[in-house]
Amino acid sequence: MLRRRPFYRRSTLRRLSTLEPGPRQMLINANQLKDSGKFGDAADIYERLARGAENRGILVRAPHLYLEAAYCRLISKQVQSGIDLMWQGFHLLEKTKRWHAMFENGKVAVTELHRTGQVGAADKLQAWLVQTLKEHPVEISSLSESTTAKRHSRFPPKCPQCGASIRADQADWIDEDNIECPYCGSAIPPEE
Repeated sequence: MLRRRPFYRRSTLRRLSTLEPGPRQMLINANQLKDSGKFGDAADIYERLARGAENRGILVRAPHLYLEAAYCRLISKQVQSGIDLMWQGFHLLEKTKRWHAMFENGKVAVTELHRTGQVGAADKLQAWLVQTLKEHPVEISSLSESTTAKRHSRFPPKCPQCGASIRADQADWIDEDNIECPYCGSAIPPEE
């Protein structure tokens, strides 16, 4: 029986799941395509990576990849596909109880849906987010003052490993100083 290579490898030095070379190169290619305005091509790769991560149970990466694919589909006027991918991403965030990530990504998604003229989809997403997140206010508001202060540290706008655009307010903090790239799992230290 042939065994598939794992999508991610676990480093014994870090708690992070990092990408194998093949998927990492696919992610780098998708980020470069997105940066050059080839959103449809980038969306294809993000979606493939998202489905691969979900199929392998890598649910910490899959939602972000689905949301990135959704954004690219919306920009490339593939509206229904973009909305469907967006919902897949948010349902995985809900399934994994990542309330803060759902909250932060939800703000961005609602804004993007409005910007692309998808007011009905934006209103539906916003209503769902309010309903879903109202049951988890402790998790969302539990950031300590010291953690909140750290969130104002300057981070590079792109992950040094995969080239993905990074927003510190949407990233998971892996310790007091570093955030984790939601796409490839690399640790990203603040800029000096």
